[in-house]
Amino acid sequence: MLFQSFKLVVILATDATQEAMRDFLDLKGVRATINYYPDPPDEELVKAFEEHGLIGPSPDAPRVCLTQDFGGKWNKAVLEMLATAFISAVEQGKYKSVVRTWPQMQKEEVRKRCKMKLYLTQYKCVKRPKGPAFDKLNRMYTRRQEVCFCF
Repeated sequence: MLFQSFKLVVILATDATQEAMRDFLDLKGVRATINYYPDPPDEELVKAFEEHGLIGPSPDAPRVCLTQDFGGKWNKAVLEMLATAFISAVEQGKYKSVVRTWPQMQKEEVRKRCKMKLYLTQYKCVKRPKGPAFDKLNRMYTRRQEVCFCF
């Protein structure tokens, strides 16, 4: 009986952490959703960062590079930045449903979960449908997001 209740707590903790991570990535504008695909970073900026270590990803609006995997310097920096920011947000109490001491909140677990979500975003962005209707929806969502960030 004790083992079953422990298993239930772990499942609920994982679900709460997953939901909080999705909300966090949506707020940052990083996660692809049904009608929104985040823009990739400027290729020149990525190249300068990869080759010379100049001007890395923006902490305010990190973008996943679609042309490299998560072993690349740029995407590693984005992943590390987002994982650290998520843990910090949980510690500050922004996500009440998540408890910092849960095993799912260890830095390596958060990094792994964030990496999976960013990989899925990368896949959706590469395979996304093309055309004027989708571009218009993406621009509308981006404008709404920019207005939200102003407050």
